[in-house]
Amino acid sequence: MSAEKEVAENLRGSIKLFSIAGIPVDINASWLIAVAIITWSLSTTAYPSFFRLWSEPQYWLAGIVTTLLLFTSVLAHELGHSLVALSQGLRVRGITLLLFGGVSRIQGEASRPRNEFLIAFAGPVVSLVIGLALLGWWFKFHPVHEIQVTPLHGVIFFTGWMNILVAGFNLLPGYPMDGGRVLRSAVWGFTGDTKRASRVAYAVGRVVFFLLIGWGAWRILSGDVFGGVWVALIGWFLMSSARAEARREAAKERSQQDASSPVEQDHLSFPVELASSSMPSMVEADLTVTQAMTGMASMDPASSIPVSHNGELSGFIVRQDLGDVPFAQRSSVVVGELVNSGSLRVISSDAPVREALGEMDKHRVSQLVVMDDDYVIGIVTRQGIVQALLEFQPVSEHSDSTDDETSL
Repeated sequence: MSAEKEVAENLRGSIKLFSIAGIPVDINASWLIAVAIITWSLSTTAYPSFFRLWSEPQYWLAGIVTTLLLFTSVLAHELGHSLVALSQGLRVRGITLLLFGGVSRIQGEASRPRNEFLIAFAGPVVSLVIGLALLGWWFKFHPVHEIQVTPLHGVIFFTGWMNILVAGFNLLPGYPMDGGRVLRSAVWGFTGDTKRASRVAYAVGRVVFFLLIGWGAWRILSGDVFGGVWVALIGWFLMSSARAEARREAAKERSQQDASSPVEQDHLSFPVELASSSMPSMVEADLTVTQAMTGMASMDPASSIPVSHNGELSGFIVRQDLGDVPFAQRSSVVVGELVNSGSLRVISSDAPVREALGEMDKHRVSQLVVMDDDYVIGIVTRQGIVQALLEFQPVSEHSDSTDDETSL
């Protein structure tokens, strides 16, 4: 598959829902798989085991509602991280709900161990508060007799316990999970050495994830194939996330070394990720220029606008392209006619911005789609690079491969 098609597939798999406090929230297509699996598990196994007097439709209603509430809780967990990060002066690019929980895309680096601890610990605290509040209600007001227990009671009970499990699992010392970041902040605080803190957190995390994978294998051999596969997949996913985080740390360290070198100090050796921004809202190719320009009057003429065709990214235009269409033709010309397919170009998030500028010049484009492994994380433009040059600061990403997964 070409890089351009990979970009389209990744964008099609991510849907923006809304924004909270200026933080974009979106879901990945894999989230739908999790919804189906969790709903099925709750409706066919968990609820029938605890509440035996309900009807089949009641089990499924409770399963669906609990699943949706669980992911609402995951969102609240990630907002805990993000809002504390904002209070520390960091930038939050967004929150994404995935198959194995959620991820807060936080740009910027905690300046002190205490700040990193607060950001990491905020998510589990939110989950713990939600869980304790729901279970407190259950223990105080739940019916005495089983026949009086309704699906509402069951949903409150299960959602409460699942949030407690989410908080507990998140605090396992497996970097880049929350517990791993708490461990890293503690080692950083004791030693004053961020590199040593990262090495310790990675080493402990590898042990934790291998134990998870081993536990999953043991459950498979014990006959619990579904549960074992799920646990093993979680361990593998977290292990992959840790390796990606380690690669990002290594790339950041290389860029900092290059920037401090007299030979390389041309201010263009920092990674593209530092100058990237969130993917703007896409405009459908079949919209007329008049329709597309609605609400764009105040937009910078050089702003890049992604254009989609049947849900897939087909290329980019700039705001000026729309303005250049004669007024009399704007109601008949569609946006797709203005797109050059060659405008869809990609670059790795850890590539130096020097390379990004070279690619833009080579292909005569104003922007590049920024990829982190197989994920689209945004775009980089010439304006973004200039702004980053003026506001340069080291970047790392707080990425919660949360335990929300395991409790599911």
